Amino acid sequence: MSDAIPNLQEVADDLCVIRSMNTDQFNHTPAELLLFTGSARSGRPSMGSWVTYGLGTENENLPGFVVLISSGVQPSAGPSAWGSGFLPSVFQGVQCRSKGDPVLYVSDPPGMDRAMRRRTLDVLRDLNETQARDLGHPENYHAHRPI
Repeated sequence: MSDAIPNLQEVADDLCVIRSMNTDQFNHTPAELLLFTGSARSGRPSMGSWVTYGLGTENENLPGFVVLISSGVQPSAGPSAWGSGFLPSVFQGVQCRSKGDPVLYVSDPPGMDRAMRRRTLDVLRDLNETQARDLGHPENYHAHRPI
């Protein structure tokens, strides 16, 4: 125990200290990626993405998992820490922010009323349906593109 934290010895039996976890990564970003994705390099699915991929979700209209950022400080690895990597984007985590709107792009943009937002979303839906009909699923777009 350390004198740097007064009274720590009084609660020592209630603590769990893991001393076997270590890495040869010398920077925060690769170490965080290793922790959250199993690889020190970007591009791998996060732990939450694999859990959502393997177990599915109870609701089709909500994200499979959300990410809470404490104190408004993002991890060094950024969105890669909760990204879907090579899995389809439906397995990506959705970040809840501590300042402003909790989820980006849910509120109407400044200067746009509810009716205009509804029309905009309806047109976007129509465009997406046309593209899906013509090209297939957007996650598989590269497979339908002529070489």
